[in-house]
Amino acid sequence: MTGPTSGLLWAMDCAVAALLVVWHARGLLPRQPEPDPASPGADSKPPYSKLATWPFTASCVLLAALCQLAGVVGVPAHRPLWISWGSAVLVLVAVDARTTWLPRRLTWWCLGQVGVAIGLAAWWARDPGALAGAALGGAATGALFWLVWRLGAGLGFGDVRLALGLGALSGAVSAEFWFASLLGASVVGALWGLIWTALRGRGAPFAYGPALWSGPWLAQLWTVFG
Repeated sequence: MTGPTSGLLWAMDCAVAALLVVWHARGLLPRQPEPDPASPGADSKPPYSKLATWPFTASCVLLAALCQLAGVVGVPAHRPLWISWGSAVLVLVAVDARTTWLPRRLTWWCLGQVGVAIGLAAWWARDPGALAGAALGGAATGALFWLVWRLGAGLGFGDVRLALGLGALSGAVSAEFWFASLLGASVVGALWGLIWTALRGRGAPFAYGPALWSGPWLAQLWTVFG
């Protein structure tokens, strides 16, 4: 794509992503049910309504704009994937980073949008195989993280749900992209876990959602520049 065309596409994707960020951060987030007070750590979690501020939203909008560069340098048909993962899911993992909680309703809502984005990407590319790849990738990743959760490795079940989205989105691209996304997310999660343990001590809860979210971006960087 030429420079002006790329700039226009990036601006269009940024506009859509910004609208989705504002909708999720200002419209949906304050309406999310709070965790059961009996749940460990729920008493110290800031209310979701207190997170839904304009500074929080603005920071997500800026990061979303940066994320949309992936659509400019990558396959055009994959632009819906980057818009959804870099807007709605971005807000979700930003909440996790601030609270170590992934709101259940918001998670399912975001995963639904990822599913729509996968369908649009498959239609755009005229590639029904992308739907099969998404189903296989989501099932495999969800099963893997469910097993890790059952073994008591410190993950919350919200991370298992988010892993479904990671696997589906990356599987829709290709098997190699799925593997790179999973590997990148695992490495980031392990490194961040070590740093967090060194800073806060063993057993301190930390947000794993941002690591899962980073996987497809790292895979995209590897695909474009590797």
